[in-house]
Amino acid sequence: MLSQYEAICYELLRPGQVKVLRDQCPIAYIPAGSLEWHSFHNPLGTDALKAHAVCCEAALKHGGVVLPPIYRGLTLYNGSGNGIGWGPEGWEGFTLGFNTPDMFDALTLGTARALVSSEWKVLVAVSGHDEGDYPQRTALQRAIDEATRGKNATGFALIEGELHTPNQEIPFGMDHGAAWETSCMMYTYPDKVDLNALRSRQLSSDEYFEQSGPEGMGGKNPLKHASADLGRKIIEKMGDLIGAKAKAALRELNDTFTK
Repeated sequence: MLSQYEAICYELLRPGQVKVLRDQCPIAYIPAGSLEWHSFHNPLGTDALKAHAVCCEAALKHGGVVLPPIYRGLTLYNGSGNGIGWGPEGWEGFTLGFNTPDMFDALTLGTARALVSSEWKVLVAVSGHDEGDYPQRTALQRAIDEATRGKNATGFALIEGELHTPNQEIPFGMDHGAAWETSCMMYTYPDKVDLNALRSRQLSSDEYFEQSGPEGMGGKNPLKHASADLGRKIIEKMGDLIGAKAKAALRELNDTFTK
C-alpha cells in the first residue's frame, strides 16, 4: 500500500482521527474484490487491492474514509475448476470466495448497517471484480439500499472502471490480469508483480489474450501495454471520478434533508 493512503484507512486510525474525517466529510468507502487467479505474474488479491487504492485516491481528493478491503468476494465459481476454484488448466484451486450469495449478503449488509448507525451518510462500494452481469456489484448495491432505507443516508456500488470511457490517456478498460490490472499493481504494489513469470513462458498471443487461454488472462498483453505510470493514471482517475460522484451524492442528500 502506498504510504499516503494510511491517512484515510479506517483500520490504521485512532477514534479521534476517524471522527475528524467523518465530521469533515461523512463518506465511507467499501472496497471489495476476490482471491482468485490473475495469471502467473499478479497476486491473488489483485481485485481488492486495486479497488482499495482507487477508494483511497477518492477519499484523499474528495474526503471520507476507506474500510479494509473485502477479499472474500462473490465470485460465483461453484463447480468450476472441478469444484476447487477457477484457474487455467493445471492451476485450479486458488480462488477463494463466497460462492453462496447469502454469505456475502450477510457480510456486506452488516457492514453497511454499522456504517449508517455510526453516522456515515454516503456509502460507496467499489468492486475490483469485473465479471459478467456484475453479481458482486449488485449484491453490494442491495446491501447499501437495505441499510440506508428510511435513514438520512444514501450510497451506491460500482466496479472500479465503470465511469471510465477509454481515451488517449487511458486507452482501454478493465480486464483480467492483463494491461489494466497489471498496471494498477505495478503502481501500488510494484514488488508483488513479476513480469518475468510471463516472459519465461511460451504465451498463446502476442497482443490480446482470451481469459479461457492457458494464461488465464483476458485483455491486452501487459508485457507491451502495462506500466506503473499507466497504473498511476488509472488509480488516480478512477478515484477522482468515483469521489466526485460520492461528493455529489452527499450534496444531494444534504439538500434533501435541509428543505
